[in-house]
Amino acid sequence: MSAPATTTATSARGTGAGLRRPSAVGAFGIGATFIGTTIGAGYASGQEILQYFVSFGPVRGPIALAIATVLFFLLGWAVLWLAHRLRTDDIHDLVNPVDSRWPTRFVDLSITVSLFGTLVIMLAGAGAAIELQTGIPAIVGSAIMAAVCVVSILAGTSGLVIVQKIVVPLIIVVAVGVAAWAIVNAGPSTGQAAADLVNSSPLINNWMLSGVLYVAFNIQLVYAVFAPVGKESKGGLTLFSGALLGALGIGVMAGAMVWALSANAAVVGTADLPMVELAATIAPWAMVVYTIVLLLAQFTTAVSCLFGSVERFRKAGPITKLPNWLVAVLTGALAVLLSAIGFSSLIGTVYPILGYAGLVIIVLLVATFIVRHRRGELSGPHSEDRAVRASSDA
Repeated sequence: MSAPATTTATSARGTGAGLRRPSAVGAFGIGATFIGTTIGAGYASGQEILQYFVSFGPVRGPIALAIATVLFFLLGWAVLWLAHRLRTDDIHDLVNPVDSRWPTRFVDLSITVSLFGTLVIMLAGAGAAIELQTGIPAIVGSAIMAAVCVVSILAGTSGLVIVQKIVVPLIIVVAVGVAAWAIVNAGPSTGQAAADLVNSSPLINNWMLSGVLYVAFNIQLVYAVFAPVGKESKGGLTLFSGALLGALGIGVMAGAMVWALSANAAVVGTADLPMVELAATIAPWAMVVYTIVLLLAQFTTAVSCLFGSVERFRKAGPITKLPNWLVAVLTGALAVLLSAIGFSSLIGTVYPILGYAGLVIIVLLVATFIVRHRRGELSGPHSEDRAVRASSDA
């Protein structure tokens, strides 16, 4: 999971795609944005893929991934289409089917929890990666990453966009490359099912629900990024094709990782960083390279989440009177303490909880789509176009 470095981010994972007002984007650009927004440090570690898909075995796991891929397409297209037809880049317009403030408040609360929760997970993952490479205790590694993040947001976050544009392609190339090598060079079967050898979450005990929850917590960040993209898009076919390309890209890459991790379940076992363990089977240098890429991904995600968390916490009660640097330090310190729970345990707990909250947001999105359609707001010319046409006729 990754997070845009913006106060309006809906989640904690992304590429910073929402930092500037977009111009009209083609289908390929929409697909690339979809992939870059969804694929982040949690994906690169392999832990998300392990718990949401590999843990359900060689048949149910891939079917769950297929369900997730279809839902990614449908919901991604729905967000784009709504934003396009309603001419809005405000995510609240997309998930509020009634004249009430409670959907907006729920979404804002979910955003805040997503930002801080993913910050904790990224710090835990960084601690695990540093411990694996250096032997330094994970809590110390987490504290080091938190300190770097605090310094970064106090110094300014403008350079993060450039870093993120480099890191996301690196994640894709390195992760898929390691997965391909691991598939071709898989060791002999141990006779044990992969599902019995790998991490699983007690909050995800149904394979069909797993695919839905995977989309539910990931799609939250897509709202913030896709709303401005959809608003500026030129047409419906572009939106459809872009959502389809993005969903297929996510599904195919995740499928390669599912295959690789399943084929090497005895190697990755219950490791916190299963893809790093697979990289280690290639060569020591490959493990170092993968760890560096993963740490970069965790840093860009963590600093974005810290920035968003601080901005939101500073609006709460007495915290508004505290200086920015102190809120950043306190937020980072609390996140470090919670990161001691452990990377894999946090992914198996926090992300499913965010997924259940995301289910509510999905229901709100679908309800908004239905309500707006019944009002005739999603068919015919846009309201702006109708006004221009009426003026011309006059």
